[in-house]
Amino acid sequence: MHLVHPLDSASMKQFTNMRHLSLMTVFRVAVGPSMGLVSASEKCLTDPDTGDFKRGLSKLFNGELRKLDNLRKYARQMDATIDGYWDETAPKPGSTTEVGLGSWTFDFLSHSMGDVFWGEEGPFKEKEFRDNLRIFIQNLESLRNPIPWLVPSEIRSARKSVRDKISQSTESESYGNQEKQGVTLFAQLASLYESLELPREGFTDCHLTAIVGLMSNVINIIIWAMCEVLANPELLMSLLTEIKTVVDDSFSNMTIDVDHLRHSCPLLVATWYELLRTYGDAPVARGVHENTVFDNKYQLEKGSIIMAPIHLHNFDRDIWGDDVELFRPSRFLQKDGEINQELVKHLNVFGLPGMHQCPGRYIALNLTIGLLAKSLLVFEFTPTPGGALGRGVVPARKDTMLGLPALRQDPTVILKRRDGIQGVQLLFNNVQPGW
Repeated sequence: MHLVHPLDSASMKQFTNMRHLSLMTVFRVAVGPSMGLVSASEKCLTDPDTGDFKRGLSKLFNGELRKLDNLRKYARQMDATIDGYWDETAPKPGSTTEVGLGSWTFDFLSHSMGDVFWGEEGPFKEKEFRDNLRIFIQNLESLRNPIPWLVPSEIRSARKSVRDKISQSTESESYGNQEKQGVTLFAQLASLYESLELPREGFTDCHLTAIVGLMSNVINIIIWAMCEVLANPELLMSLLTEIKTVVDDSFSNMTIDVDHLRHSCPLLVATWYELLRTYGDAPVARGVHENTVFDNKYQLEKGSIIMAPIHLHNFDRDIWGDDVELFRPSRFLQKDGEINQELVKHLNVFGLPGMHQCPGRYIALNLTIGLLAKSLLVFEFTPTPGGALGRGVVPARKDTMLGLPALRQDPTVILKRRDGIQGVQLLFNNVQPGW
């Protein structure tokens, strides 16, 4: 294991531009045993970043998730799917229900993202699959235990159920209604696997890798956003006040231009940056695919891992202030209330420019701020009396080797539709790329 200090900017620049490295190798080492990955996927999932598999994935994801037309299409589809889900499952006007905030958010987001990216006829349409998926991928650290009987049977059963369902859907090529949706993202992924002659039994592993990387990180950051906002009534009221200034509320069905949110709601955007700083601090790591030399003097052997513990940077008091442990979005605001772009440049998170850019970063940004605004406008969230959120305490995070952490405990809230609001539509017509 080789460590690069994240405050050593020269070394970090070399690290992010090195050849002979592999993200997939680290993924397989870190969570492969947890996910039950099989040997059929090993060749592709240990491919170097310059190899055919990784380049094929990057080309596909960049083409699908960074083009503005696709961003608008996916976001519109997700927004409409979420509306349908809420109409069917959320409390009717005048009534309330108690939900686990994390499980409720995971369910409606995995339902909508699954419909859009996999297809309406895929496994995500089934509540049982979504529940098992949540248990499985949010307990990967528990599944790392090498002694199977020490892993709770519920978690092992959830993993088996998810893998079996994905395998069945893959075999039957249930990738959505092509006439209605077109060729879905996961259908394109399956075509990529076939073109690279990946054995059919390895498809499940590669699909799960995409689900964990593409879906779970977006879902987790929105869950943390909800927790942080609901634990801080002052932040909640400030965000609502700011959001309402850009909403057309002349009718019970509101509309929100997400691009307008990004340019006219600096506290909301600052909340996004603070989420990245606070929860996007997992180590950035790569496997060494060939013997190479770092900084003209350090020999890195094939099979070793090079890693930068980003937490040291994103929680550095010299950069962020003495209250670095607090979740405080206003640290990203200037005295005039606008975003402090110079401070934003200090963020060191996977997915940001200069740090192994993530092809899903645009959709993650726009969905997070859009869905946070939409949720706060449609629902009143009241922390359950006596619960941690009501005391201003955000749940602890689970340990994670890669990606964003999950909740250690799911806080409960009382959900109620706001009076006079039938729905809120997100508009993505003018959305532009960039942070």
